[in-house]
Amino acid sequence: MTGATGTVGRRVVEQLIRAGAQVRATSRSTSNPLPGTGTILAAAPADDLLAGCIAAFVVTPALGPAPAERLRELVGAANEGTVERVVLLSTASASDPLSPTGAHHRVLEETAAEFAGALHLLRPVPFALNTIHWWSPTIRAAGFAEGPYIDVPMTPIDEVDVADVAARLLLSRDEPSGIVDLTGPQTLSSRAQIGVLARLLGTPIAVREITPEDVHSRLSAVGIPSAAVESLLRSFSLAAERPVRVSGAVERITGRPAHTYEQWAERNLDAFRWPMMEE
Repeated sequence: MTGATGTVGRRVVEQLIRAGAQVRATSRSTSNPLPGTGTILAAAPADDLLAGCIAAFVVTPALGPAPAERLRELVGAANEGTVERVVLLSTASASDPLSPTGAHHRVLEETAAEFAGALHLLRPVPFALNTIHWWSPTIRAAGFAEGPYIDVPMTPIDEVDVADVAARLLLSRDEPSGIVDLTGPQTLSSRAQIGVLARLLGTPIAVREITPEDVHSRLSAVGIPSAAVESLLRSFSLAAERPVRVSGAVERITGRPAHTYEQWAERNLDAFRWPMMEE
């Protein structure tokens, strides 16, 4: 698998090892080794990476500066070797023709479609983990959170659920090929998610709505690529036009319910605590 040291990849490796599978994990970074695996640089030849493998999990950011070309190499090696199943981590934005990020991932999905075996395209909605980046700095510093489209319903997904779905698909021959839409188990606006955090922290959190233009200027000013900012804003505006439906894929594939935002927040609450709360 590629991208083994990332948020999803590390959990996938742990789940596979727990299930008794032999794992060959690869990553652009080898500074943080994984237990029970031999980490191989992603620059290694594709046929060496996949030699003897029966399933492969691909996280495209780990493929380097030319991901489509690298993915085509991996797919070619998979077709010539013993690989039976490929799981590709894509994004829900791939279904949106106006999303820059979606356009990027559609190219990768089309490349992965050259694989002759079972292909599972995971399309998760934005991770609950993103709310740490969005809100924790201002919650910790001044007790407020802000964002655009503050009352638009979203379906944030726990990154653990994404990893567990990927691991199950890698281990199972039962799931048919196709797109797997992944969402959390409930719709919650940003305001409602902030309310969950306030209740768990036991303190009020002021909510401030800012314009998409403000978001674009602030994120661009700190070096976030314009396409990434536009894709983020597009995910909110699209949800306002066409609310995301809750998917039951997590429970269907893993055999357990998807985690709620509150369950995710309970596990990650320290990231939002004010310094005075930590004393």
